[in-house]
Amino acid sequence: MSVLPAETHSALGQLLQGLQAADNNVRSQAEERLSTEWAQAKPDVLLMGLVEQIQMADSPTAQSFAAVLFRRMSSRTSKDPSGQSRELFLTLQKPQRDAIRTLLLQGMAAPSVVAQPSLRNKVGDAVAEIARQYTDEDVFNDDGSRDTWSDLLGALFQASQSPDAGQRETAFRIFATTPGIIEKQHEEVVLSSFTKGFKDDDVAVRLAAMDAFASFFHSINKKSQVKYYPLISDILNILPPLKDMSNSDDLTKALVAMIDLAEAAPKMFKPLFNELVKFSITVIQDKDLDDKARQNALELMATFADYSPQMCRKDPNYTADMVTQCLSLMTDVGADDDDAEDWCTTEDLDLDEADMNHVAGEQTMDRLANK
Repeated sequence: MSVLPAETHSALGQLLQGLQAADNNVRSQAEERLSTEWAQAKPDVLLMGLVEQIQMADSPTAQSFAAVLFRRMSSRTSKDPSGQSRELFLTLQKPQRDAIRTLLLQGMAAPSVVAQPSLRNKVGDAVAEIARQYTDEDVFNDDGSRDTWSDLLGALFQASQSPDAGQRETAFRIFATTPGIIEKQHEEVVLSSFTKGFKDDDVAVRLAAMDAFASFFHSINKKSQVKYYPLISDILNILPPLKDMSNSDDLTKALVAMIDLAEAAPKMFKPLFNELVKFSITVIQDKDLDDKARQNALELMATFADYSPQMCRKDPNYTADMVTQCLSLMTDVGADDDDAEDWCTTEDLDLDEADMNHVAGEQTMDRLANK
């Protein structure tokens, strides 16, 4: 049931159509109305109407547009009643904010949203945007205590345990964007949630859990990080099946999360470092994988040299294998290649060359030499 009257939704629907019009004049007029008649004159009605349109609109396209516009408008800078510049959502009174965020969580769980991956992700992005505002800014309850949107954390933990893989993925995607919503008293629940996420049957959920964990791990202090070191074996177990399936795209994403973790706490990998070195070398060697995946494996190993050179020196395989692989990648430009002569004589790498294997090999060799 809609909070707003039907005529308001009718007017808002016409506005949304105008904003998507192909005619520049029609679109410009709609943008002007959006700014003056809605965002400035009645921001509460605008944001409430958009969040209701996420569930009420008559097509996934219209629902998606409402979610995207809500996210964009909610973060638009405006003046609150005291004259202070704040993001539009935070200029609203607490009852209005509470009602909007409740509907937003309902929209995230709505069957019509869950069934559409693209729409689900856009609604998740809208939720993450509001969550960011609560973590970045000081938002207070009427009694003066800080408002942390505690209902969100419960909703996300519930979604992370949902039978629907899309719901589970969305929960971790939001955690990745706003790790600050996880508070210290929830550490045990977080540990359990991530453990299940890393072992999820769905690849997309496992990857989202990795990304969320890397983001969360960066957000906590060194002392707190140690509590999560035991998770590393579950994280590493995600990688081999991706390589075995030659799933370069997903392997690339997973390695990016690994690089983030290696930068934050290389010592976490110490018990399994030799196994990780061996695995990474097999990825670098595998020409059936995309270059990006191979280069990310190389970058992961180079990251350890940057942040924990002693651990690399102590490993029985690291130095010899990395030098061998760097040299192998550097020979990806052979003597008969058209660009070999240019590569041998150039001093500057243009943007088109910067992601090529021989460049990655040369740059990594330079990094290793400096250690």
